[in-house]
Amino acid sequence: MVKGNTLTRYLQACKDACNNITTFKQDERLHAIFEHCPKSIADEYYKVIPDWMLNIGWTNDFYGSPKMHHYGQKRFSTSTLQYIGVLANLIKHFGPLEGKRIVEIGGGYGGQCRTITDLYNVSCYHIIDLPEVCALQERYCEAKCFTEPTGKHYDLVISNYALSEIVNNKRYIEEVVMKSKHGYITCNSDLVKLPFEHRVIPDIAGEREYNYILIW
Repeated sequence: MVKGNTLTRYLQACKDACNNITTFKQDERLHAIFEHCPKSIADEYYKVIPDWMLNIGWTNDFYGSPKMHHYGQKRFSTSTLQYIGVLANLIKHFGPLEGKRIVEIGGGYGGQCRTITDLYNVSCYHIIDLPEVCALQERYCEAKCFTEPTGKHYDLVISNYALSEIVNNKRYIEEVVMKSKHGYITCNSDLVKLPFEHRVIPDIAGEREYNYILIW
């Protein structure tokens, strides 16, 4: 879990990024939270992403001046490949997301939201995060952002490692997770305890051995 000076620097960087969408992904203060996917992990995502998804005109790399890499005839940032890979998994397990009500717990700068909404017109996309991060997300993507659990009902809840880093996550589980028909929660700890039937599947190859994904 990020805290102390690292968290302070991250939140200030989010504030600064709101005024610098052009190059903000190069800011090292942000890399403790996002835009830090190793190329070795991106390579694993590239292997499992269907060809048709690689040919879509994804917009996440249009902004922020991320570091780009060649994959076949195309270029992607490692984070964009991660977001596309997660979306590929969502489609595999839950089908098309057209018209769905989606909530994400901890959304970084909004890259997963932007990637999903590049492909689907969703009914709503909510992100729950810290105020400084919410301001960046609403500048960057089409999400409506909240600083507290909404208590609303959703078709799908997503969390890419964030929920598993919240020590006192009972309220998120009761007011978000348990109000969501489906879920895709990637974990890097055992802090997420779900009081209902679900499946546990491995995280992407190359990630930490103790990482896993909860789905229902």
